[in-house]
Amino acid sequence: MNTLETRIGQVVWPALRCSRGAAGIEALSPLFSEFPPGGVIVFGEGERHVERLIARLRLASPGDLLVAADLERGCGQQVAEQTALPPAMAIAACTLPEAAFEAGLLTALEARAVGIDVVFAPVADVNTAATNPIIATRSFGDDPLRVAALASAFARGLAEGGVIAVGKHFPGHGSTVQDSHSVLARVTRDEAALQEIDLVPFRTLIAEDIGGIMVGHLEVPALDPVPGRPATASPNVVLDHLRRRLGFDGLVITDALDMGGFRSEPAAALDVLHSGHDVLLMPADPLATARALAAAHAARHLADEVLDAAVAHIATARAWVRAARPERIRVRPGLAEELLADSLTVRGEQTPRLQPGSPIDLQLFGEDDSGMVVPALVEALAVEGIERQPGAAVLGLVITSVRAWKDSARLPQRVRERLHWAAANGRLTAVVVLGSPYELLELPDNVPALLAYEASPAAAQAVVKVLCGRAEAPGVLPVGQLLDTP
Repeated sequence: MNTLETRIGQVVWPALRCSRGAAGIEALSPLFSEFPPGGVIVFGEGERHVERLIARLRLASPGDLLVAADLERGCGQQVAEQTALPPAMAIAACTLPEAAFEAGLLTALEARAVGIDVVFAPVADVNTAATNPIIATRSFGDDPLRVAALASAFARGLAEGGVIAVGKHFPGHGSTVQDSHSVLARVTRDEAALQEIDLVPFRTLIAEDIGGIMVGHLEVPALDPVPGRPATASPNVVLDHLRRRLGFDGLVITDALDMGGFRSEPAAALDVLHSGHDVLLMPADPLATARALAAAHAARHLADEVLDAAVAHIATARAWVRAARPERIRVRPGLAEELLADSLTVRGEQTPRLQPGSPIDLQLFGEDDSGMVVPALVEALAVEGIERQPGAAVLGLVITSVRAWKDSARLPQRVRERLHWAAANGRLTAVVVLGSPYELLELPDNVPALLAYEASPAAAQAVVKVLCGRAEAPGVLPVGQLLDTP
């Protein structure tokens, strides 16, 4: 039945956190009863058998639910049993010609297998700020044309695998130095620079008929003169630029509305719909948000044509994904390991080498938050006959990561200064960077350095193979040409 409540429910997509199990589904029951949602975003949170919870969620829903997830790094990002891929910047470093397409295809096939319909990827942001705290290695790099090519290849893989790809974060989060999880991030480029850099990948994705675009919590004065208004509430950004000027007629989705870059009160949802969005993703209180929209409609502040346009876009997306039939497609096994190995990057021409049987000391710069990376590196060295011994030649190990609300994807300034001093004064035989490529760029030229774009046990094991001469590092650094920030 096409009631006001069912139409409002279509545009309000709550979160399901799998660590809550059945209790998470039960918590959505009031929303399901009053405003049956058109979709939901699922967070696996390391839990096993996420597909079973998704199946239970569908049974509890009174309508045909679209299930979405953040899968920038493969289905394993949310589903423990599936494949975890290297980050986008690692894929950009690869020499394999179809790396991005195959990564997207594998992600889609595994997503469909567990019941996920909508994938919030690829990241289409051109990362030009070395100190960007939240995009960094999630981006394909700082070359707008290469980011466009790789993002579109990843999106084609997703579509061929039968899921809706959603490019993010329009109109571009790569030049910001704030984390929109915490505050409203500000894009300071003028419109000409936006057109030449940030909007290039989005124009390409739209030209290739990507299914969805996610809008970021970004203040963009070049596109919207209203001070402090986020793109997620801006008709200038969404209706005028994305819809009219770029001609996008697909699904437009907000970034999570419970983030610090957006006002959390339910009434703010009205601005989102009026700005041209179709999906209100993860409002802090989904039921209160739906009720606020119903009240706005009763007061004639929300027109039927605005709501119906959003519902129509969601219906089109649902029809597309239900009609997709990708069952016969296969991806070669071992893709994640192949991408990781192919992405390893040496700065300059000198590959760091360690001698089997010779001891090594290890100096850590940064934090091994998982507690798993350093032990994996030490164990891999031991297998090669290289024991850790204080007073021996020193291998510098740099670890960084990109995480929401952390406010930095780089080493802290004091730690960075300590690294640079040790490198410049000959205290380090070689340096291994697991994470930010910008730490590699800033090292002295005479220090052999090796980069993997993530801090993981798999990356630690892969770099040891290179250090011991059992593998090469063929990756090409995808940043360093276009930097806003030193």
